[in-house]
Amino acid sequence: MRKILAVLAAALIAMTLLAGCSKSPVHRKIRADKVEGGAGFVPGVLRVKKGDKVEITVNNKLDKTHGFSIDAFSVRNTVDVDKPILVKFTAKRAGTFEIYCQLHPAHKKASLVVT
Repeated sequence: MRKILAVLAAALIAMTLLAGCSKSPVHRKIRADKVEGGAGFVPGVLRVKKGDKVEITVNNKLDKTHGFSIDAFSVRNTVDVDKPILVKFTAKRAGTFEIYCQLHPAHKKASLVVT
């Protein structure tokens, strides 16, 4: 009887752990584009939950290469015109974090809100 209970307990623990591993990534899209007469990011806010595995497709609809950075999650990339990239990270902490172009500091910033 003890062996059966031990096997059942191990199976229950394994199922619980595997259920957490199978969580699908949260996908969002953003693009460098014309914003209020200048360059910036559209949309201006991306929202995810703390603990989410985040995938952001970043596109560039402007006329030259732009940057895409979120310092809080060690994201720092460049995006060529009409050549989308996929950025992946886990949102390990809550808060509002700046999304910006590290190549052009004057561009309008966006925000990543993690709740």
